[in-house]
Parts: sequence; structure tokens; C-alpha cells
Amino acid sequence: MQRKLHTLLLAFAVFFVVSCKKDDNTSVISKGTYDNGYFILNEGNFGSKGGDLSFRSYNADTLSQDNYLAVNPSSPLATTSTTLEYGTIYNGKLYLVTNYGGPLVAADEYSLKESARNAGLPASGHAFIGIDNSNGLLSTDDGIYPVTLSSLSVGTKITGVSGSVSDMLKSGNYVFALTANDGIVALKTSDYSIAKNLGTAIAGFAQGQDGYIYAAQTNALLKIDPSTLKVDTITTSFNVRYNEWVFTSSSIVASTQENAVYVLSDDQKVYRYVSGNNSSLSSAYITLPADHYFYGKGIGYDAAKNTLVLITTGGFYGDANNTLYTYSAADATLKSAISYTDNLYPAMVVFH
Repeated sequence: MQRKLHTLLLAFAVFFVVSCKKDDNTSVISKGTYDNGYFILNEGNFGSKGGDLSFRSYNADTLSQDNYLAVNPSSPLATTSTTLEYGTIYNGKLYLVTNYGGPLVAADEYSLKESARNAGLPASGHAFIGIDNSNGLLSTDDGIYPVTLSSLSVGTKITGVSGSVSDMLKSGNYVFALTANDGIVALKTSDYSIAKNLGTAIAGFAQGQDGYIYAAQTNALLKIDPSTLKVDTITTSFNVRYNEWVFTSSSIVASTQENAVYVLSDDQKVYRYVSGNNSSLSSAYITLPADHYFYGKGIGYDAAKNTLVLITTGGFYGDANNTLYTYSAADATLKSAISYTDNLYPAMVVFH
């Protein structure tokens, strides 16, 4: 009897250890405080409060505010006269651009601990992209500048591109830049020389699952082959949304799970283009409720959840009444709506 009892106890101990190992193998290890969610960049309230970052955790129906300043108390992202407008994650770093005299900064994407800052930009910064492990590009209201990632030092302005430049995207051997003077310009990544001017556009860019680069004119989507630089035009029955007065990132995103591109129209509608199916643009995919309007970029695609995140306020020009909508990218089902009050003026969403 005693021998049987010892055998049973030994079997139980082995089972317990194996079970614990299985649990350990399946547990999710957090990469940092800001791992399980996404950031919302806020422009700030002119004359009252500088812009900072909101964070929406997937485990919460509320947003935490002023997260960057909480981690870097002596290094604000903006003042009451500058505008936090653009952010992107590249190689583990969150790069943030503040317009109208603000800095370009780099911080760890999971802890927000700042690692580099350039507060002396040669022009008002717009957007940033990484090129390789050492280099990036900064678009401004006066051309494009090369950036050394380690220090964020800025080099000499790229030759041949002048005037205001907004969004950029790198694909293969080219960088695509949306310029006010020359429309879409394709630069060679090897030396930043101009490979080709691709024509006028008001919005860009998103890269579809099919590999094509998408941009937009007022009443058309542009489908760009990143290898040949051939451009196809897809006519729309609606006006593509863009900000003609000041820089905001373009209101166009793409799915990573299907050949679909999403673009905003006017102030309340999302249209979905399925590659090769022009009729998919015949009606709005999502329409905001009355008295809710897109602000800033207005839309983000969350690849981790396959959802569209829409940032809205209660007025055409923004106000203190913010609502963050989450819809299924696959079928436009409303997943959540989080309302919060503050004069934040949300610019765009940034995902890991």
C-alpha cells in the first residue's frame, strides 16, 4: 500500500511539473509598459497645452494621457505653439515629429524612454521614414533631409526636391514622396536621386498586400507598381479626403490580411477598395454617426487585430469631444467606441 502511495505521489509530481512547464511555455511575456496596445498622437491645444501621447491598452476601455512626459519629464514633445503631428515605429524605435519648430525624437517603442533628440531642424518637420539600420529621411516644408538614426543629426537637403513634402514610403529600390510642387516623386534609395515623377496626387501612401503602392487624386486612387513605377488610375465617385491647409498624414491605409485599401472621403465616410474590383468603391464601407467627424489622419489599420481605428471629434475643425471607434476591417462591424473629453486634437494612431 505504501509503495502504491509513493508511486501515485510521484506520478502526481511529474504531472504537476509538466503542467507548469506547459503554462510557462504559453504565457505571454510583456515587452514593456506600452506593449499591449497602441499610441494616439495628440497635436495639443494652441496656447494652452503641448501635444503628447495617449495610450489605449487592449485590456481597457479608457485611454491614459500624457504618457511621453510621464516617462521623460524633462523632455516634452511639444510646446503650446508647436504641433505634434507624425509618428512611426522603425526597428524598435518610435520616431515622433513635431511641426512648427518642434523636435524630431526617438524613443523605445515599449518603454517610451527617449534615446535621441534633434531640436534644431532646418525646416518645419512633417514625416519620417527609416531607410536602413543607420539612415532615415525627414520630410519638411522645405524638401527632404537625410537623417542619421543614432543621433538624429540631419544632413544636406536632397537635391531636386523643393517645397513642402508630406508623406513618404520606402519599397524596394525606391522612396515615394508626396510633394506639393511635383506630385509623387520616386527617389532611388541608393543615392536619393530622382528616378521618376509619377504625376499629381493629394494623398499617399499605403502598400497593399498585393505589393502595389496606393496614393490618391481628388477623384481617383493611384495604383503604383514599385518595381516598374507604372501607375494605374482607378476612378472614384467620391472626393478623397485631404488637408489642403496644413500638413496631416494622408487618410489612406491598407490591410495586411487581404488585398484591401481603405481611404476616407470628406469628413465622415470610409471607402474600401478590393484590388481588382472597382465596384467595391461604389458605396461607403463605414459611415460615422451624425455629429462625429474625422480629425487629423482620421484612420489607422491595426494589423494585430485586423481592425480599423477611427479618430473623431465633435466638430469639423476639432473640439474637446473625442470618440475612438474600432471597426472590423473584414466586415465593418463596430467593435467599440470610446468617448473622452479634452482639447487634445488627435493627429494619428501608431501601432507596434
